[in-house]
Amino acid sequence: MKVAIISREFPPLTHVGGIGTYAAAAAKLLADHGHEVHVICNGPITERHSVEGVQVHRVAMLNHHFPASRIYYPYRAWYRARLPHYLDAMTWARTAADYVGRNPDFNAFDVCEYPETMGEGALLTWNPESENRPRLVCRIHSGWTDDSGSNSQERRLLLSLQQKACERADILVSPSAYMAGHYTREILRVRKPVKISRNPAVLWNQPIDWTAKSAEHLLYVGRIEHRKGLQILLDALEIMGSESEGLTLRVVGEMHPSKRESDLRSMDQFRHCLETHASGKNGFRLEYAGPCGHADLYHHFDWAGISIIPSLMENYPYVALEAISRGCYILASDVGGLPEIVKSRERGELFEPENRAQLAGKIRECRGRWEGLSAGLRMTSESFQSEFGPEAGYRRMMEAYGASGLAERFPE
Repeated sequence: MKVAIISREFPPLTHVGGIGTYAAAAAKLLADHGHEVHVICNGPITERHSVEGVQVHRVAMLNHHFPASRIYYPYRAWYRARLPHYLDAMTWARTAADYVGRNPDFNAFDVCEYPETMGEGALLTWNPESENRPRLVCRIHSGWTDDSGSNSQERRLLLSLQQKACERADILVSPSAYMAGHYTREILRVRKPVKISRNPAVLWNQPIDWTAKSAEHLLYVGRIEHRKGLQILLDALEIMGSESEGLTLRVVGEMHPSKRESDLRSMDQFRHCLETHASGKNGFRLEYAGPCGHADLYHHFDWAGISIIPSLMENYPYVALEAISRGCYILASDVGGLPEIVKSRERGELFEPENRAQLAGKIRECRGRWEGLSAGLRMTSESFQSEFGPEAGYRRMMEAYGASGLAERFPE
């Protein structure tokens, strides 16, 4: 098949989270199975090149989408300050739609997939009745329900973009039952059926180094921002007081500039804790490893005994999949799709979102029964890698695309 994936994020230039990870994993998996794959993504300049058999189309963003009429000119500064996320999302939606519209070759593709997170598919202009067009697959990946919730006007506009992206699709899929159900029906108000299709994962072939793992080694992987909940983990360790002595928390992730007050508070708290706990003399030891490319990330998972995901919101995070595959025990907040991953005590345990005391208790408990926990992690890792291995991931993608329904129109 010929498959186009429209994803603003694609490594290495714009990879900052799950969307980029998914786009890279899906593109590689399809290319490895002999399909022609094109990825349309954001880049500093418009260019096209090949990466491991995938045709990558880097597209420079168009100018920001301001109201055209001159009567609105005096309000442009307000528009930029009041609606920054929507402005960014609409601009990328226009950029992607414009690029696809200027390249008629995309009409001959079998499948065009896009996530609705930045409205990628909201402005695509294919005739829904035309036979000479791709099957449109919209992946419902994550929602604007954190800081944008304080700006009701912007939130309505963003949800409207997401709704349009969903409505234009022939098939809706999502990696988590939470997003396929509650988010799609109650928040997006989309009534189309949604298939649950777990994201493919690019796991590592290197054998796990089991010798370094310890209940004393705690790992946080993720951006340092409010919704990812690092501040909750730091508070939980502070609550433990002298009981946190001997523990080392390693933080791996970006600290992006932000204007959100909640993010700035989280960053300030993290910097303060780095100064206070760098030596480990005042309880736990805190170390910051900075950002890490995917190819080397497994070293951190192999070091860790317990991987902690204290997020305030999530969909079906890759960090949980990757941690379990490398033999980590998971402590995760009970949000989004995390309960669907941490579905047995062999994999990990859940705690109430933002409940610092409960998280502190879970850390204390895991530390006390580590010998029993660690004995089962090897078997859990092996079964998990099989569940999310390349063949299982490829089969799920073909089912999501409705490949059997494409067989008559596009024989292999």
